Amino acid sequence: MRTEKINVASITRIEGKMNVSINLDEEGNVAQAQAQLLEFRGFEAFLCGHHASKALLITPRICGVCPVPHHLASVKALENGLGLEPPRPVAMLRELMLACEHVSDHLLHMFVLAGADLLLPDLPLAQRGLPTIYATYPQVLRQVVSMRNVTQTIISAFGVQAVHPNAAVPGGLNKGMTEAERQRFLKGVRQVKETLLKLCDELWFPRLRKAMQDYAGLGRLDTYFLALVSDDRMALYDGTVRIIDPGGSVAADFPAGAYLDHIGEKNINYSYAKAACLPSAGASDGMYRAGPMARVNAAGVAGTEQAGRLMEKFRSGFGQVAQETLAQHFARYISAVYAIERAEQILADPGITEWEPAAPAEYKAGEGVGIVEAPRGLLIHHFRWDDDGYIRAANIITPTNANAGAIDFSLKQVAVRSIRSGQVDREKLEHEVGIMIRAYDPCISCATHALSMEEDLFGINILDADGNLHRK
Repeated sequence: MRTEKINVASITRIEGKMNVSINLDEEGNVAQAQAQLLEFRGFEAFLCGHHASKALLITPRICGVCPVPHHLASVKALENGLGLEPPRPVAMLRELMLACEHVSDHLLHMFVLAGADLLLPDLPLAQRGLPTIYATYPQVLRQVVSMRNVTQTIISAFGVQAVHPNAAVPGGLNKGMTEAERQRFLKGVRQVKETLLKLCDELWFPRLRKAMQDYAGLGRLDTYFLALVSDDRMALYDGTVRIIDPGGSVAADFPAGAYLDHIGEKNINYSYAKAACLPSAGASDGMYRAGPMARVNAAGVAGTEQAGRLMEKFRSGFGQVAQETLAQHFARYISAVYAIERAEQILADPGITEWEPAAPAEYKAGEGVGIVEAPRGLLIHHFRWDDDGYIRAANIITPTNANAGAIDFSLKQVAVRSIRSGQVDREKLEHEVGIMIRAYDPCISCATHALSMEEDLFGINILDADGNLHRK
């Protein structure tokens, strides 16, 4: 392999900082492509030593874009280990917040981050930003902001704050819902659903269809998929984890606590991220994908009306199991619609107002696993604590960890379209790399974690000017 590398620095319109490095072989053709996640994070390491109850406050700080899933995965992990089951109204309020987070996150990506590629396809990359989107589609952006305001307001109402919620406690939630709030939020959610469907069907979806024609096969690969399901329906908060093989068959269904029997992890020596895999799968190093497309592929049915309609259209175009990377965008639309419909279903139930405060949890030595669907895919939190409730080991597997191997493989597929015998079409390369990366919607701050659950194996070496170890 040649030492020469082609670098695509600072991929834009994603959460965090990512560089791409492409290695060429002796003939100047693509040998390897690497997504380098360059933000150092060590959440598993510094969770150790904190009281387990503090995980509910610490883990939402992993990411300001998707803090609700981290908050809820942590509280579910503690409940799993403490043997607590939250009352139905509490579970409903939590799922409502999670559904609203999905809608907010997907809207941002669909209409701003990846949306710039779909809505402004004829403009140079440098001009595909929020100012140009607003100048071209001012009313659309106003509608997007208005929809996100509804969902973020709901999260703030019951999470105490939208960005770093802190209301969930083992066995409960520190805030309940009144009947007046239920009626008001139900009206707002129904307005969001109506606007979302109209806006996407009339504007966004036709633009997506055109992009998928222009970039047919971009970054395509065959993988396994993992997602949460409940009675064969799409699920966000509760259910079992389903593995779908590349042919569309169910390879396994398992509860949260059995994840270590199926999912493995490995270091990436060129990135601060870790990669999740399926050791038993074998093919492509056990590579699997999480995210909107995994949710659609894994569920037999959507479980809501409009998402079900869209799922039928999706499967008529891509088959029982979709593998086209850009189909992630279509699946993201389905996920957004499912989430707003699920929020409507929850708010339509008056039982959500029957809330009571939870008793303080009593800690003893144990461990627990909590799993939810974050907007970008399956999120796993696993904590082990001592008799006093202090965390001794922690493990977090995020959707971007799950997608790490697939992103690299897709990058290689994209790179060969622009590089041959040492000749590089730089403009095409940078353009298509960005298009493909944004289909995955990676979250860099979520993905960069220490690999081991052993608290003594993580350290930072401080070197002196001569390169000698000064302090560990």
